[in-house]
Amino acid sequence: MIFNTWSFALFACVTLGFYWSVVPQRRKPAFLVAVGVIFYAASVPAYLLLVGALAGLTYALGRAMLRAGSEAQRSRLLTFGIVTIVAALAYFKYAGFLAATVNAIARYDLVPAPHVVVPLAISFFTFEFVHVLVDVRAGRIVRLDALEFAAFATFFPTLVAGPIKRYQSFAPQLRAIEAPAPQTAALDAYRILLGLAKKTVIADSMHAFTGPLLGPGDPYGRIDYWVAILAYAIEIYADFSAYSDIAIGCSGLLGLRVPENFAHPYRARNIADFWRTWHVSLSTWIRDYVFVPLGGSRGAPLVTALNLIVAMALAGLWHGAAWTFVVWGLWHGAGLAVHRAWVRGVVPRVAFLRDGSLAVRALSTASTFAFVAAGWVFFAAPSLGDALAVFRHLFA
Repeated sequence: MIFNTWSFALFACVTLGFYWSVVPQRRKPAFLVAVGVIFYAASVPAYLLLVGALAGLTYALGRAMLRAGSEAQRSRLLTFGIVTIVAALAYFKYAGFLAATVNAIARYDLVPAPHVVVPLAISFFTFEFVHVLVDVRAGRIVRLDALEFAAFATFFPTLVAGPIKRYQSFAPQLRAIEAPAPQTAALDAYRILLGLAKKTVIADSMHAFTGPLLGPGDPYGRIDYWVAILAYAIEIYADFSAYSDIAIGCSGLLGLRVPENFAHPYRARNIADFWRTWHVSLSTWIRDYVFVPLGGSRGAPLVTALNLIVAMALAGLWHGAAWTFVVWGLWHGAGLAVHRAWVRGVVPRVAFLRDGSLAVRALSTASTFAFVAAGWVFFAAPSLGDALAVFRHLFA
């Protein structure tokens, strides 16, 4: 079910009605599991088996790690779990992409592409499962309850588009669910309406102007491409943040809180600040479970730059199985690496860059937005050739 549909509105209203008027307090987590299963089954019911299998595996391995008597045992269980979960994600989401890439390089159909339907929200629930295993291994999760984990895995407001939750902050809330105060409930309802307005009024309206990015060519003039880039920047922010608003509002009405995901990212003064405010649950996940394990910023500057680029390339690939998304990630990874070098090597030596004047702040914000908006060309274009064609038309 998509959030901006009447079917979801009916589903959410019926769920909330039963949740607060019929379901007793101790049964609320089980009820959340049941409605989460119904919500997921509305897409491709057969893939409930996949979600259930991966969730069961994650829970079993997590419990086994908690009981393991040695670090070596925990490490082996963690490795097995991550490899299995990532393999499932790779097969269902990326096998076709990899086969097409190999065949394009070989100019021959060497590898047959599997014909599979990508399971709904596989990127989100696999990331949450990996987080659980890693945090159990690191000692950040010291207790796993079967019902709480099932509610965590099937929580329908965040199942489709996030935010990506952390088990250690979500599970304790399930033990003390309370009805939100009237004022809080009103704010949550407002958040849902705001998200619907962002999606239907702003994001969907901007789509009318983004045609040059989706199919560049002679019918469009240079102004059309500039307008399309600006419209797409507005569209994707309104679209992504709308789903987060609806998820956060629905969660609040259920008496539960999930992380905020957007904090005025287009006001960012640099690319690092942008990623602290854009899709926050994803950027912090990439930081904690990709960038830091790669070595983070502990090594030489060039190694740190490489870690940033690799982490962001994976973030790009997470968004979609296409080279356009990989290049978009590389674009941001390179931007983060250059910004880090700029802050450490240039800013300390130039006085007016350190004074924080209005002119410097305005220029920093404008240049950051321009960099981000240019990157959206790779995100929106159907192919790298189309993306390059857009840039040629912009400056030809």
